[in-house]
Amino acid sequence: MTQEATWAVVLTADEPAALVLANVGWHLGTGAAEVHLYLDRPDDPLAALTDVPGLHVTVCDDAHWQALGEGRPELQMRRQSLNANHAKARCRADWLVHLDADEFVLQDRPLGRELAHVASLDAELNLPAWERAYLGAPEDGLFDGVLRGSTKGRPGFDDQILGRQRKLRHHGLLAHSAGKCAVPVAGNFRIGIHNAYRGPRKGAPRAASYGSTHARLLHFDGLTPLHWHVKMLRYAAHSEAQLTSLVSDPRKTQVIRYMRRLAKPGQAAAFHDLLRVLDESACDRLEAFGLLDRAGFDPGPVAERVLHRRLDLSVAGFDAALRARQPELTALVDRHT
Repeated sequence: MTQEATWAVVLTADEPAALVLANVGWHLGTGAAEVHLYLDRPDDPLAALTDVPGLHVTVCDDAHWQALGEGRPELQMRRQSLNANHAKARCRADWLVHLDADEFVLQDRPLGRELAHVASLDAELNLPAWERAYLGAPEDGLFDGVLRGSTKGRPGFDDQILGRQRKLRHHGLLAHSAGKCAVPVAGNFRIGIHNAYRGPRKGAPRAASYGSTHARLLHFDGLTPLHWHVKMLRYAAHSEAQLTSLVSDPRKTQVIRYMRRLAKPGQAAAFHDLLRVLDESACDRLEAFGLLDRAGFDPGPVAERVLHRRLDLSVAGFDAALRARQPELTALVDRHT
């Protein structure tokens, strides 16, 4: 029997501690040999997290960016990709998965087993994206809801399946449908946000990509309604040129329509519900197309077992921490929703 490959996770995080800890604990508890955590805020209290086996914490202060050969990049995605490749150079596992803090790898069978065989393909392993939606009003738990799949790979039918939301969704999802990838640590792979490239220079060709049949990416795009509103406002703060380079056309359309509604009482909140809340009829239709998973997801028990600490994974607790972390943006949301 082929020996399983080892794999690790890298993420750059600027989020409330409960989410970051849930991510770290879940992946260490489900097979990751290492988690490389880069703290985007130099004063993040998670810098003191030094007692977790397999966790490597890097504070992204001035010294860190100088060591990488440039000042702190303005764009978050540039910071993420630099950190991912910094982790790749230090990683002792066979493969490295680049995630955001709100993304979790869910395995049907051990990822290491699949990676051991994919290694012969000289390719990245793509983890297809699924995205959280709500069945009815958002509940009390941070990870409550159902999981919505992508229409990617089924071209030509989005108009019929998605209807009026077609222009607001990228192959059926609000955020990205590209998924994320696992990349061999050895060789000339360079990690991007969603995919890998062959060679260190800009313009290098994309790596060959093989789609996973054993694992998928669960994306909690906006952990709470408040978190989603803040995310829209943070996107809106970019110039049009930056936004075009950062996100897909459907995401850009979401941001534009959101900002139009923000000044009208209740309209921004209604837009959130239009995009993210499903009724039973919509669930049945998506389920019939194989685009809905009702099983849900809860990383809490695994993360708490690994970290030996209780995590507050409630909406109320997360929102309180988010207000402390983003006081100006959350105050703006509170005034307009």
